[in-house]
Amino acid sequence: MDYIDYIDYIDYIYTAFSYALLIPGAIMCLMPVRRHLRVPAKMLCLVLFPSLVLYSLIMPFVEKLIPAITPNTMFLLTIALCFPIYCMVTDLENIKLFYLTLSVMTLLSFGGLAYFMVYAYILNNRIDAPFYDIAMVFQWGTTLFLMCLVFLPFLTKKLAWILEHFHSKSVWNIIWFVPGLITFCNFSMIPEDDKNATIGRIFGLYLLIDFTLLLLFLLFQQMFYLIAKTLIENSEHEKKAQLLKIQACQYQNLLGYMNETSKLRHDFRHTAHTLLSLAQEGDNEKMLQYLMEYNQSLDSFHPHRFCQHIAANAILAYYAGIAKSHDIQTRWKVELPGELPITDVDLCTILGNLLENAIDGSSDATPAQRFINLSVDLTENGELYIVCVNSFDGNAKKSGPTYQSTKKGGNGIGLLSISVTAEKYAGVTRFYHSDREFNSEVMLNLAQAKT
Repeated sequence: MDYIDYIDYIDYIYTAFSYALLIPGAIMCLMPVRRHLRVPAKMLCLVLFPSLVLYSLIMPFVEKLIPAITPNTMFLLTIALCFPIYCMVTDLENIKLFYLTLSVMTLLSFGGLAYFMVYAYILNNRIDAPFYDIAMVFQWGTTLFLMCLVFLPFLTKKLAWILEHFHSKSVWNIIWFVPGLITFCNFSMIPEDDKNATIGRIFGLYLLIDFTLLLLFLLFQQMFYLIAKTLIENSEHEKKAQLLKIQACQYQNLLGYMNETSKLRHDFRHTAHTLLSLAQEGDNEKMLQYLMEYNQSLDSFHPHRFCQHIAANAILAYYAGIAKSHDIQTRWKVELPGELPITDVDLCTILGNLLENAIDGSSDATPAQRFINLSVDLTENGELYIVCVNSFDGNAKKSGPTYQSTKKGGNGIGLLSISVTAEKYAGVTRFYHSDREFNSEVMLNLAQAKT
């Protein structure tokens, strides 16, 4: 092998190693979403990583064939081509995966900038280079350091939690701008002329700015995690407070029922005397009328038991009372056991939002057409089906596939809250309407519940 062939061989090795940085990048992209992969992890690894190795071995030849394209441009194009595949093998929203991809690119960009700075320093200070590429070693060292000592032990769990629990689309639509901006800054800091990178204090400023950007990125990730966790905890507390309020209302109703039945039991002696007198007089018509009135008085204080689940029964009774006050006909069939692999808060969030929307919609219909039909059924394989059909005035507002609130000042997050809660239980939701009926369908896979 002559000298020129040796140089070409070394360049090939270095170029292949630079593209092989996609391997730690793929690891960082997959670790936070490993619970949401649509394909088995082992099968994905057996296909993905050999493909990345083969890709790294092929790309040096591609660069020779297309010299006009810079390595950084080729790297970005590769990530852009891989991203749709990433979305297909993961069951999270694309905008969340886009944010995670940009965050990983940000960490990789710190290693890339380290390569150019070390290369410029060696070149301008005329340091005798060993047989290996020191700049490439620094790039891989920086990348592995950030992956093994920063990303995997600290960021992976936080990012996984945020991706699973934080669902504010308005925030996700803009939050990607921060890692995107830091990545752009790192790429912009790559010196066009290596000689200018070490003039005066420029090299020190490069290091200071890059280290500051890294700290800002890590602080931003920590702040995003803490803010998201605080918002979700506050939302959970509000839901629990609402549930306790509903249960307190149901408890007061039960107390009223107990007091009234106690009074009825006390007065039953007088009732028995009255019935005895009517029977002795042979006035069967008055006796029958008296019994009917007495029976109605008993029924009016009888609390309806919809199901065995205490929390669900409380919220169903609460909204049944509201529906009755609005002259809404209710036909509810609820079959739930006393214990379910779903938190009371999540179950009551779904039922409460469904019934609140149904009552609001039915209240806008004409009194004779107001109704709410509700069916709740748990199958033997752990699938919970909730179907709610209610009347409404036919006025439905939609933004794309999403329904918007028609109430004045309404924010329209009820249906979104149902969908978000259903996602926690590997569930699906479907909302649609006809001329005068609104349909809500919810399915939860409680057998795969991740409470």
